[in-house]
Parts: sequence; C-alpha cells; structure tokens
Amino acid sequence: MAQQTTEAVTDLLDYAAIDRAHELATRDALLEHARMGREVHESHNGKIVTVTPAEIFARYGFDEFGRPVAGK
Repeated sequence: MAQQTTEAVTDLLDYAAIDRAHELATRDALLEHARMGREVHESHNGKIVTVTPAEIFARYGFDEFGRPVAGK
C-alpha cells in the first residue's frame, strides 16, 4: 500500500520554480518566432498590440538581428 501523507498537495508545489519555468518557456517561444521573422500579438491594457521581431529581440537584450548586444 502507498504511503500516505498529511501534507496538502499545494504545500508540495514550488510556485517560484513554476513561474520561472513559465517565463523561460515564454521567452524561448517569443525568440523562436522572432528568429523566423514572425511578429506576435499580445494584450496590453485590454488592447491587442503587434510586437515585431525587433521589439522581441530588444526585450531580451538582443539587437534587431538577434545578436547579443555588447555590454548587456
């Protein structure tokens, strides 16, 4: 028989680790779209805005061609 625990499942979750993983996955997906030259659409203050590849690169410290910016 499996060992039972008295801890709630929510006490066993590391929410900070989940948030970091989500941030990294989002960053990777956005950078992949930018490398393919695709824009993405996001919601800001209830309005849909278009984010260009250059804006995505700038958000993560790259130049408009996806190369790391010196000194960052």
